[in-house]
Amino acid sequence: MLVGATAVALASAQPPFPLAAAQGLFDALAFRYLGPLRAPNPDVIVVGITEETLAALPYRSPVDRLFLADLIDTLARKGVAAIGLDILLDRPTEPAKDAALHRALTRHDIPVVAISIAPDTLMPADRRAVLDGFLEGVRSGDANLARDRFDDVVRNHMPLHPVTGSPSFPAAVAGALGAPVPVRPFPIEWRRSTRGAHTGPDVPTYPAESIALLPAGWLKGKVALIGSLISGSDEHRTIASTFGPPSFGVEIHAQVVAQLLDRRAEPEAAMPRAAVLATAGLAAAGVTLGVVVTGYLFATALAAFGILFVTAVLAAYAYTGVLVPVAAPLLALVIAGGAGRGWRSAAERRDRKALRALFSRFVSEPVVNEIMKDRDLFMAGGRPVPRQLTATVLYADVAGFTTICEGMEPAPLIAWLDRYIDTMAALIMGHDGVLLRFVGDGILAVFGVPVPRLDEAAITADAQNAARCALAMEAGMQRLNDSWSAEGLPVGGLRVGLHTGPMVAGSLGKGARMEFCLLGDTANVGQRLEQLGKEYAEPGPRYCTIVVGESTWLRLGGLCPGIPLGNFALRGRHGTIAAYRIDSATARSAGAATAQPATGLQARSCPESLLNRY
Repeated sequence: MLVGATAVALASAQPPFPLAAAQGLFDALAFRYLGPLRAPNPDVIVVGITEETLAALPYRSPVDRLFLADLIDTLARKGVAAIGLDILLDRPTEPAKDAALHRALTRHDIPVVAISIAPDTLMPADRRAVLDGFLEGVRSGDANLARDRFDDVVRNHMPLHPVTGSPSFPAAVAGALGAPVPVRPFPIEWRRSTRGAHTGPDVPTYPAESIALLPAGWLKGKVALIGSLISGSDEHRTIASTFGPPSFGVEIHAQVVAQLLDRRAEPEAAMPRAAVLATAGLAAAGVTLGVVVTGYLFATALAAFGILFVTAVLAAYAYTGVLVPVAAPLLALVIAGGAGRGWRSAAERRDRKALRALFSRFVSEPVVNEIMKDRDLFMAGGRPVPRQLTATVLYADVAGFTTICEGMEPAPLIAWLDRYIDTMAALIMGHDGVLLRFVGDGILAVFGVPVPRLDEAAITADAQNAARCALAMEAGMQRLNDSWSAEGLPVGGLRVGLHTGPMVAGSLGKGARMEFCLLGDTANVGQRLEQLGKEYAEPGPRYCTIVVGESTWLRLGGLCPGIPLGNFALRGRHGTIAAYRIDSATARSAGAATAQPATGLQARSCPESLLNRY
């Protein structure tokens, strides 16, 4: 997931994908407002051919060759370290002037480099012949300003021609001064201009016609590049000129020469390490957010993390001048976040399905939501983790069910039992119980699973819910009996056993045969208490007996009336247990006790309205 999101994001941020254009626009915006304001290299200057320059010459094009020759000679006399002529000499003019320019280009006191055109560049043969004649015996470098094929922006510089190996114009100038020239292309290190509205590369510039008037000290030791600064001629789109006029070719060459002389021309890897690390880091963050955070909070956290990342990148760029790509990392954040959220959702669906399959259709939505909230603690591999916990077990059985079966045909019997099961299941779920299984007319439910209760108050609340549920089941059975009686169907009684205590809750089996189970003495005692109800049932087919163990009774805290039945040695268990009865018969006994002297067997009573609630 992490590797896939990183790879897809990095690939999607490369041309010709639209995300590459978005990254380019971001780079331009960042440069425009936060680009480094380092002072330009003072040793590299541009000598510009401007409209004012051409106005003083006998003709506009081509540039007067004698003027160029005199300009080169003047720069040499004023002590420049090297001269680069960024004007293509591909057309003949007056022979004497052309010869003067050729002599100036072949000076031996300082390096002079003229710009050339690579052999594989299309060019008329006659103009190629003129250019070759001018460059015979002259240092030269190719005018290979590499534009991005996707958006035509100059971002990187190619120091050597990939086929011929000939140097670029800036590489030839820098190499003539002994500076190392890298073999592979490198990104141009743009410097934001400090000259107000000027948006092009920041390079010291002088008009060509003013060179003769400048003090020699201003030019001594400089590298002077002569080129056109005329609108519509030799203009290029760069990051430095995205929001203004295009950059002139000579300005770009001067920027590259300065970078080579400063030894800051570091070739960039095909996939920069910073981009890979940032993309992988945000992919990891996206996966983490997708797994940990849900709903609207997930979208908010994803957006906030993205904003923080972009803010940090811009702050680092303003401070260090190093701009980390943001398009690929942000895409990785979204992809990985979505994948993490999808994985989490799939896991939640799997666990919810496992819960539904485990507890059948008899789990209330609040219980499922509570489990899902703590799913990481409760579920492992799509099944509950076995836990030691304290809960209240409820066993219920229909009294006289054998007689009912004997008196009914199969189809009516099943319909009768369905009505009973539906009623009791709804009551159990309505009191936050978990209905584990039916065995014929018998019901096993538990209160306080599968999420363990962590404090006594919660365990007590489960016991009280179980007692309320038992009383509600008694009232529900009475309503069923009234309905059955009116329909001429048999009626039945109800026995319920409740007990609270420690047990082990977990699952047995696998796949479709997996079942949630309770192990321990508490589960057995609950069933024995239900069976004990046979001995304390009132005569008649409609009676209900609810028997609770002492541990449950103590947690009820007077919530409902009860009669102590005594201490009993239950089958399969060492020692005795105290039991209490808390059904409607108990309520009648408790009501009668208010008019008679209390006996040791009578527990305190509660208002009859409490029973009416069920």
